[in-house]
Amino acid sequence: MNKTKKWLLIIATIFVILGIGYDIFYIVSYFMTPVAYRPTLFYIIYEFIAFCFMISVAVMMIYVLWGNGKYFRSRYRYFVTSLIISICINLFSVSTILMIISIYFNDSIFVFPKQDSNDKNIVDITPENTASEKEMKIQALRKMKEEGKITEEEFQNELLKLL
Repeated sequence: MNKTKKWLLIIATIFVILGIGYDIFYIVSYFMTPVAYRPTLFYIIYEFIAFCFMISVAVMMIYVLWGNGKYFRSRYRYFVTSLIISICINLFSVSTILMIISIYFNDSIFVFPKQDSNDKNIVDITPENTASEKEMKIQALRKMKEEGKITEEEFQNELLKLL
């Protein structure tokens, strides 16, 4: 997982945990208000269900990020599940928006070798260069065959190894 995606998911997890804290505050304040001023029971039931689901989202997000995101690809289903639950509970929460944004970042890491102008051992591995290297080896094999240094069978074997 690249750094941008990892940090977006870490921040989303922090906001999920903050949302859990707010849910606890709301549930406690519901029971502390006088009965005459309390909203209907439906609101506290919904808030309690949302609280339970947000705990599950937080646990799944922590599990996805465990190991510095090293196992993100194998735990991707937990990320998707937590995203769907988060969307169902509150589409416009900061954590949901950050998780949606993180979908658009690639989760693979590209490692480019350091190229030193003095180092002759570094090989540029691009499709053009690998094709030209193969062509040069094939031309060298043809030349060796024409000169009689290798037989037709050896030429075919070496050609198959290259391709």
